[in-house]
Amino acid sequence: MALQGDLSEFSVPDIIQLVDLSQKTGGVHIRGMRSGQELEGWLYFRDGKIIGATLNDLPPLEAAYAFFTCSSGPFQFYDHKQPPKQTINKSNEMIIMEGITRQDSWAQIQEFVPSLQMVPKLVLNPASSTSEISLEADEWRVLTMVNGRATVGQIAERSGLGEMRTCQIIADLLRGGLIEQKEVSLRESLFPELERLATESIGNSARVLLQDAYRRAGIADLDRASREQIFEAVNHFEAAIALLLGPQRVQQIVASMRGYAQQILA
Repeated sequence: MALQGDLSEFSVPDIIQLVDLSQKTGGVHIRGMRSGQELEGWLYFRDGKIIGATLNDLPPLEAAYAFFTCSSGPFQFYDHKQPPKQTINKSNEMIIMEGITRQDSWAQIQEFVPSLQMVPKLVLNPASSTSEISLEADEWRVLTMVNGRATVGQIAERSGLGEMRTCQIIADLLRGGLIEQKEVSLRESLFPELERLATESIGNSARVLLQDAYRRAGIADLDRASREQIFEAVNHFEAAIALLLGPQRVQQIVASMRGYAQQILA
């Protein structure tokens, strides 16, 4: 079954419905982009029905729902690719309904939490007094982890509540005036993540190549780099690794880097 494309043109509900209609068995490999973050994993089908999903360490059903929040990224169906056992028992229809709800919720959350790299901090003098604050246990847990240093993604990992629930709580705390976004310099927010994306793909040599790319783009002070200089540097980095990696890997790496930069610089 030749099913491949990009989520910006063919959504996760479309993929599920098409595989369901064809009653195929196999797996869909997804490299979705969400707020500059890449979500890479699998949706597994047996006779057109979803039977499993994998994405990092998320439970299978949560992994399936997470793919609905991706706005772009390549996907491809592979015949007869499936997990060793069935881990999802919900119907495709129920998964699609809940997935679309998650998608809508994520769109609302993004108004307050545009990126998992955002760093929240406590408001020193909130409008509400301590006696007026009424928070659930999960909300208190997240609030105690807000220290002006940890990113939303790090808080989500440490809290054990998952990205969606943590981001919902962060958004509620922002709306409630208990926390606020910390102003973080490009040196802190952008360049470390570009280095991480690069080194994860090609190793420590990426640091040298990135420094050369910054120099070629005229970036002398990381905090004062312009949008044009940053994307020019990514272009220089892409040219430098083009001979080291295949074209597909190069495209994947720089797409992640550009996506993250666009999110931070938006």
